[in-house]
Amino acid sequence: MREKILNLLSENASPDAVAWLRETISSQEAAFEKRPFYYAFSGVSRHFDKAGRLPADADEVFGGWDQYRLARVALLLLLAQQGKEVFVETFHAILNTADLREQVALFSALPWLPHPEDIREAAVDGLRSNIVDIYDSIALDNAFPARHFSDDAWNQMVLKAIFITRPLHRIAGIADRKNQRLAEAISDLAHERWAAGRTITPEAWQNCEGFINERLADDITRISESEIPDDRAAAALV
Repeated sequence: MREKILNLLSENASPDAVAWLRETISSQEAAFEKRPFYYAFSGVSRHFDKAGRLPADADEVFGGWDQYRLARVALLLLLAQQGKEVFVETFHAILNTADLREQVALFSALPWLPHPEDIREAAVDGLRSNIVDIYDSIALDNAFPARHFSDDAWNQMVLKAIFITRPLHRIAGIADRKNQRLAEAISDLAHERWAAGRTITPEAWQNCEGFINERLADDITRISESEIPDDRAAAALV
């Protein structure tokens, strides 16, 4: 994975920046040191283009990512090779002082990092952020939550996605993590929205499939009679 990222950067970033990153990785592989690693992780911004971004169709996983994010994930994959104590301590030390873009890189790398039990709570805490880019880096196109979140943490993530209107279809594993409590919470949220004269994204109802009780059956009947075509389609799918 790291070599794939480096190759993508070679095709899209400046040769000098990529050479610096390769040299840094090689040096740290030979003898890992925390302080130089911190400096390198932060120092990505001094070498890569702030506005540089991969084309959306450049890669199935990394398409659309900016150069800062790619370069920092490459460094985190190097960190992942270190012993558990060094990895966990360094990960949290970086996160504690990370700026927005650094946090996005840390959370984007989660699916490829070891010791998920030691970094899971950091991801759960990250979802409390009011910054959409940070939320998206955890919740969207990221396999980590589906693999490692408890039902409570998962449900809160999905409900927040609905609340802040993020695209539910980009939540990896959403079809496999449906559960009764989430279905009922979505019903509660829908009733709150309806009482206020508002709507709920039709995508939300996919989480209720297989968990229909009397109240949810009434909800599905209601949206099947909606004037909104996407609501009627959602009802038909459920």
